Amino acid sequence: MLQLENVSVRFGSQTALDGLWHTFEPGHIYGLVGPNGCGKSTLMKTCAGLLKNFTGNVIYQGKHVDTSARGRIAYMPTHSVYYRYMTPEDMGSFYEDFFPDFSRTEYRNMLNYFGLDANQRLYNMSTGMVAKVRAAATLSRNAGLILLDEPLNGMDLLGQEQMRQILLSLKRPDRSIIVASHMFGQLEAVCDRVVMMNAGKVILFGDIQEMTAQYGMSVSDLYCHTFAQILQAQAQSQAMGGMKQ
Repeated sequence: MLQLENVSVRFGSQTALDGLWHTFEPGHIYGLVGPNGCGKSTLMKTCAGLLKNFTGNVIYQGKHVDTSARGRIAYMPTHSVYYRYMTPEDMGSFYEDFFPDFSRTEYRNMLNYFGLDANQRLYNMSTGMVAKVRAAATLSRNAGLILLDEPLNGMDLLGQEQMRQILLSLKRPDRSIIVASHMFGQLEAVCDRVVMMNAGKVILFGDIQEMTAQYGMSVSDLYCHTFAQILQAQAQSQAMGGMKQ
């Protein structure tokens, strides 16, 4: 179980996470959604133990998350952090050296599933191909918590479907998978829970089937409806402020 207790992150005068409370339970695939700048990536980095300057508590499996948690948590950031001269085979060696829970066999099987050449240089690959390599490396770890930040970026339609199938195959009772994406419409069929963020806070969350029944619309439509209302309220507030001046 991953618990966030009154977590706040600030970068100078900017608040990225604002007193956030939430619990991510095992056995579920969570969709983490919200507009650009709402705090999704900051939340993922904090949960992965990559950010030190935050207040509150981040607890995973009863232990406070810090840099040592990287061995228990599989995290795929938005942007590649690997040397472009590497091959997928090189990347597998890198992961094997750093993560005891990494399966080289699973990794090679996943590369084959994506149709990738394990000996091709990353700099000769397209953005989508590199995304598949990075996803394969992350998802070949036997971690109880998997964090994926915008995993579909650059992937073609086939790659997106392959990712959906892989995520479904990795779901298990003792594992939490959290996927942050602005392409939630492509992942809604995979996720069973959703966490909607705005301005560093969780504003809506729940079981996707229950929310669909309650609101009479898909979560993607609910997302658009919710943020249309937020933008309308902000515009009205600004207009009222201008009238008072």
